[in-house]
Formats: sequence, C-alpha cells, structure tokens
Amino acid sequence: MDIYTKRWQALGFLVAGAFLSPLDYFIVNMALPAIQNAFGASGQQLQLVVAIYGLTYAALIVCGGRLGDIYGRKRIFIWGLYLFLFSSLACAFSPNITVLIVSRFIQGIGASLLAPQVLASIRVLFDSNEQSKAVGVFSAVFGLAAVAGQLLGGVLLMTHWGNLSWEMVFLVNVPVTICCIIGIHFTMDNNGTEKGAAIDYKGALLLIIALLLLICPLIFGREYHWPWWIFAVMMAGALLLNIFFKHEVAAHRLQRPVLIDPMLLYNKQFATCLPMIFLYNFTAGLFICYPYYLQEFLHWDAIDTGFAIIPYGIAFFLGPLLVARLRFTTNGFIYIGLTLLMGGFLGTALLFYYGQQPFWATHITLFMAGLGHGTMMPVMMRTAIALVPKEKAGLASALVSISMQIGGVTGGAIIGTLFFSLIETVGFPKAFALAIATIALFQIISLLISRRLFELRNNAFNTIDK
Repeated sequence: MDIYTKRWQALGFLVAGAFLSPLDYFIVNMALPAIQNAFGASGQQLQLVVAIYGLTYAALIVCGGRLGDIYGRKRIFIWGLYLFLFSSLACAFSPNITVLIVSRFIQGIGASLLAPQVLASIRVLFDSNEQSKAVGVFSAVFGLAAVAGQLLGGVLLMTHWGNLSWEMVFLVNVPVTICCIIGIHFTMDNNGTEKGAAIDYKGALLLIIALLLLICPLIFGREYHWPWWIFAVMMAGALLLNIFFKHEVAAHRLQRPVLIDPMLLYNKQFATCLPMIFLYNFTAGLFICYPYYLQEFLHWDAIDTGFAIIPYGIAFFLGPLLVARLRFTTNGFIYIGLTLLMGGFLGTALLFYYGQQPFWATHITLFMAGLGHGTMMPVMMRTAIALVPKEKAGLASALVSISMQIGGVTGGAIIGTLFFSLIETVGFPKAFALAIATIALFQIISLLISRRLFELRNNAFNTIDK
C-alpha cells in the first residue's frame, strides 16, 4: 500500500485518536464536582485526578515518540489506543478515588503513545506544501476538544444513562478508540522502524522522577501549608532535571540510545520555541477553575456550565483554520496570538473581579483568549518541526508535545492552587479573577521570549544572505 495515497484518510484517524487526549482533559474537568460528591474527594485529590493524567502524559510522551521511531508509528499508535480503551473502562468503574487516580495514571501512559505519532507522521507523510494544512487540522482538534469536552461533559452528566453520571465521561472514549483502531489498520503503513535502535530507560526514569518532584509539590503544598521541605522537593526535581540533561549529552557523545537528542536543544531557534509553547498552555488553568466556579459558587448545572465555555472553545477551534488561510508572517501571527491571549484573560479577570456572573462581555473576552490560543498553537508547532530534519521528526515532535503537556500540567497546578487557596481569603469571584489574571501575566513572559526568537531568525536569515 502506498502510504501517501491514503495520507488524508490516515490523518483523519490519527487526529481522531489524538483527539481523545485533550478531550479527556476538558471533559473530566466538567465532572470534578460530581466526582467530589461521589467519593468525598478533597481539593488536592481532584487536582490530582487531572494532574496525574497530564503529568504521566508529559513525562512519557518523549518515550512515545521514540517508540514510534523504533517500532513503527502505526503499531505504537494502536498500542496507545488499546491502553487508552482499557484504562478508560477502569476509570469509569473505579470503586474509590484512589483507584480512579491510578487508572488516570495508566490512561496518561496510553495518551503519551498517541500525540507524538501524529506530528511525526505529518512530517513524514506530507510534503512541505501540505504540512501547514495538516498541522492546522491537528491543531483545530484541540479547539474542537474544548467545545466537545464542555458540551458533551454537560450532557453526559445530566442524562444519567443507566444510573451512571460522571462514569460516562470515560465510557464515551470506548467507541472512538474502537473506530480508530479499525480505521488506522486499513489506511496507514508502519512508518518508522529504526533497526537496531533502543530506548534510554535510565533517561526515561530520571525524567519521570524529576517531573514528579517538580509538579506534585505545587498540588500538595497548600494542604501542608507550604513547609520548607515542599520547596526542597522542587529544588531536588530541578537538580534531577539537570542531571537528566547531562546524562543525555553524555549518552549522545558515546553514541548510546538517548531519550531526547540534546543537539536539538542546541538549535537556538528550536529551543526558543519550547518555552513559548510551555507558557501558552498555562491556559489549562481556566478549565480547572471556571467549571468549578460556575457549579460550586453560582450553582449552575453541568449543561449551562458547558455552554459558558463555548466562546473560548469555538475561537480555539477557528484559530488554526484562520491561520491556514490568512497570509501573515510567523512573527505577525505570534504577536497577534499573544496579544489576544493577554487581552482576553485580563478582560475576563477584570469582569469577574468587579462582578460575579458571566455575561455578553465575558463571552467576548473569552472568545478573544480562545482565538489567541488557537492562533498560537499551529504557528508554534509548524515553526518548531520545520526547524529540524525529517529523521529527527519523532524526537522533535515529542519535545513539542512534552512542552505542551508540562505547560498544561504546570499551569493547571499553579493556577488551580492559587484559585483554591484564595477562595478561603478573598472569596470565589476575586479568587477566580486573580487566577485568570495570572495566566495573562505569564503570556507577557512569552512575549519577551518571542522577541528573542525573532532576533535569532533574523540573524539566521542575515547569515544566509551573506
């Protein structure tokens, strides 16, 4: 079979499978109050239900990209679908909050095998003229997941099919995974398969432990009133992350298997893209705080809560489609995206600081923020993967994906912790406003980094001209 002949059909099933990863994030956020009522879970346990999935996803996504390079992207993608299928069933029928958290951990492993195969396959299956459109389709999925996650989550939570409530947000994954397993089998060859290659298991273990030490203290610090040892654990995580990088450099020099190619991080343009991707995914904090605010403070039902986030989700979906059609420079798109993100979140924060109920102006500011997010995502992903050769596609796409996921987990942990902490002192409305304003402040840092990226690109072009 000629893989290029069926590349668009294959992309459809790849994207549908990858769609499950962000969908599960958005839809589970909608179910947090129901899960809390079902199990009597604490705020930290609720944050962990979200974070353990994203953290596992982030820590192992580099391994997922490497496994695709070694054993073939089709094979690893199907393995990921099976793991996601069975872990979703385990989540749905969890007897207590501990089992649910463990099942979410396994679900994160399955998700880590899905996303890197999509970006790497786009780099291999599509020529340079089609890659922009293909990446746009993939990016639009995240916006669609935001819309579908909120609306579908609300509908499923309110329907109570067969006396099931929050369980349905996991069971909805079952038919999608089955369709993708069948579809990808007939539309894609097993591209990748590096003979004689191996996986850097020591590097993988170092990375996983480092990320756990960095992220978990953010979630549990409030519960223990931020003692000194919480910060010591975070410092240990940072130190271990440095040890991980040195290990990868040494392994690369000795021509041993590596988890990440450190030479990619010495590519200044590519390396500068990663912190920008990391920071704009702090928007994940909105999807932890907003549904909880509407349901717990304003006492909205799940369907009304789902509709409240629709302006952001629609704009998030439209952003990548507009990027594929409009003719702006990369610099222009990045400035537009960051401006919309900052303006949208600051506007939303002000409206909730001086009021409590969302209204038409709130919908406009959330639409602005969603459009900024949807504009940034495809531009940054396309820019990053275009800076590396095809044979590095799997490793590069994994680094892009890990930046996205760690950004989402870190942002969710920081913004969520800030929100839950401030509720006790300033009340729900101001706590939510300050948490959302913090997302905007991080985008200012991203804007400063973007100026550095533009300088590097201009210097590169000037060198070529000379």
